[in-house]
Amino acid sequence: MKNLEKPTRKYSVPAVNTAFRIITLLSRKKYQKSTLTQIANALDLNPTTCFRILQELQGQSIVKFDEQSKRYILGPYLVVLGERAKEFQYDLSIIDPYLEKMTRKTGLTSLLVSKVQSDRTTIVSKVEDENFGVKISVGRHFDLLDGAYGKCIMAYANQADTDYYFNTSDRVLNSSQEELKALKNELLEVKKNGYAISYDETIRGIFGVAAPIMNFNDHVDLSVAVVGMCAQYKVEELQPIIDVITEYSTEITYEINKRYKEM
Repeated sequence: MKNLEKPTRKYSVPAVNTAFRIITLLSRKKYQKSTLTQIANALDLNPTTCFRILQELQGQSIVKFDEQSKRYILGPYLVVLGERAKEFQYDLSIIDPYLEKMTRKTGLTSLLVSKVQSDRTTIVSKVEDENFGVKISVGRHFDLLDGAYGKCIMAYANQADTDYYFNTSDRVLNSSQEELKALKNELLEVKKNGYAISYDETIRGIFGVAAPIMNFNDHVDLSVAVVGMCAQYKVEELQPIIDVITEYSTEITYEINKRYKEM
């Protein structure tokens, strides 16, 4: 299908590509502390080439080498880069105060979630309740359809992005026709209602309520959500939380678009 074709890249810089692959690998929990051999094997790299790139990354504080364990981890300068990127890209000066309000009102963990690839989302920012907040790591990746936050982003995706995901995702391709129909109907309901719910789905015992954040083109790459334990609420008791999320997502959307118009 024509829509599934990806544009051909004109230029390729192997060392840059390999460096990014190494950084991405070390960001995964399974490989967060890895030896040279583990990294080279996981990425099918020549060990000498892998070592040279790791040395350069280490010199820039992008990765750090632990002499005692002989393992590499992500370096401290990525923290600086990550904070700068979040500040510039996600209007956190606007959104973070709303996450704090959501947590205060609900007593639940509040999240800002972004689409980062054609089929993935990641946690960009969070505020956890001191007593009952669900613990979740910033930077954790999920499948695009995982959680209420992913459903919100998927429900507002354009047709080309939707077709690409539905034609390439193993999760969708392995679904039955009945499951696929139910999923499409659920996404239509999410867009109609302006919010999504997941209950005991992606992570057992956890529920989530999310609403989209629209940019000036009415495009959705971000959603805000609260997550909690199913033991705290039944599905039929979630309406007050839905009201909070939809109210604040609307306010965030307004404030972000107002800022862009003033630029």
